[in-house]
Amino acid sequence: MLSNLARAAAIAAALIAAVPAIAGGAKSVKVSYADLNLSSASGRMLFAERIDAAVQRVCGSPFQRDVATAAEARRCATATRESTGPAIQLAHRNAANRQLAARDMSVTVAP
Repeated sequence: MLSNLARAAAIAAALIAAVPAIAGGAKSVKVSYADLNLSSASGRMLFAERIDAAVQRVCGSPFQRDVATAAEARRCATATRESTGPAIQLAHRNAANRQLAARDMSVTVAP
């Protein structure tokens, strides 16, 4: 019986340690646009949707009951969008100029 209690305690400790990693989201997400035509409105819209989904994966959802957690998610999203902005703008410029500046046609979304 003591070994079952020890196992249960170890499992509980592992779950408690995993919660912050899960709640915090991924540290970075790579968003590919290789299959999109960024010179078209629909391609830009799909790219923006992918970026939005990646920001939410990195920062978590701003729609939470806990006010502090929701505020932190919004702060993270704002900072992440600002840091990712130049790479997104470069992708749009390259599409407008019909240039392929890099083999890896993706943007890394990270805070």
